[in-house]
Amino acid sequence: MKLVIAEKPSVARKIADVLDATEKHDSYLQGGGYTVTWCIGHLVRMCETGNYNERFKK
Repeated sequence: MKLVIAEKPSVARKIADVLDATEKHDSYLQGGGYTVTWCIGHLVRMCETGNYNERFKK
């Protein structure tokens, strides 16, 4: 079983459709060897340019 974590329920549903995870549960979808669940809010964000390289800080 592989776990996929999406940013929000609507994104999880779209991913689950592609993965054929059609079995619905309270906070996840399952099927095709996958469990697709979600969080509420952003999971990642881009770093400030200065974090990549000091010369980009300006």
